[in-house]
Amino acid sequence: MSFITCRGLTFSYSPESRVVINGIDLEIEKGSYTAVLGHNGCGKSTLAKLMCGILLPTGGSVCVGGIDTADAERAYEVRRKCGMVFQNPDNQLVASIVEDDVAFAPENLGLPRGEIRRRVDEALATVDMSGYAKHSANKLSGGQKQRVAIAGVLAMGPECIIFDEATAMLDPTGRQEINAAMKRLNREMGLTVITITHYMSEAVEADRIIVMDHGAVAADGSPREIFSQVEKLKAISLSVPQVTELMYEMELDGFAMPRGILHAMEAADEIEKRAGGGKK
Repeated sequence: MSFITCRGLTFSYSPESRVVINGIDLEIEKGSYTAVLGHNGCGKSTLAKLMCGILLPTGGSVCVGGIDTADAERAYEVRRKCGMVFQNPDNQLVASIVEDDVAFAPENLGLPRGEIRRRVDEALATVDMSGYAKHSANKLSGGQKQRVAIAGVLAMGPECIIFDEATAMLDPTGRQEINAAMKRLNREMGLTVITITHYMSEAVEADRIIVMDHGAVAADGSPREIFSQVEKLKAISLSVPQVTELMYEMELDGFAMPRGILHAMEAADEIEKRAGGGKK
């Protein structure tokens, strides 16, 4: 069942500016885990903001959970259904104490104090930050701040979370923490997860990859299908996972290697099969 539907979606930041999103038709299935790739300026972040109602289309439509984002009377419903985690967590944290930050959204919903306490505790537990509830948000690491930002979105009770390059400012440990959180939210809680990313290692973990170029969808498929198209990705200034690149280079060197290898052990098995066999 489709949760987000884009039809003929077009967007420009002003009538005089270039078209940033150019006639996209797209459906995001409920409970799916989707990665969106593309070079800088291709429209990834703009698409993310359109899909959760932060921006409104200048042409076409976006529906979230059956609600047209252009329906001003239901804008609040859209934003409760679809939350967003941004690149810089400092721009998303609003309180100095962790639990107060997570409580901010449910307090503004006017929920009873007991319900707010339950949501805060559950959200912090989900992102493994329960032990930091009373801590100062300013003293947390980048990865911890980002997990608090996720908890703040979770406290709203969304059905979908969009991560807009949420790991771009983090060190490898922080990226690993947030990637693990994304997978848990999707696979254990059933949330629809969309991640806008530059990291191919993150995209490999998704069920589906959407590749954007010049405001349009250039490719759409499983990680194996997308990363089998090495030449096409390189032509639009994208890389592939290192192990996929290795297999591609070996193929160019004359070895009959399969396309779309995504993991080191899978590559090792393929190389072992051909060990001692020479070029084929």
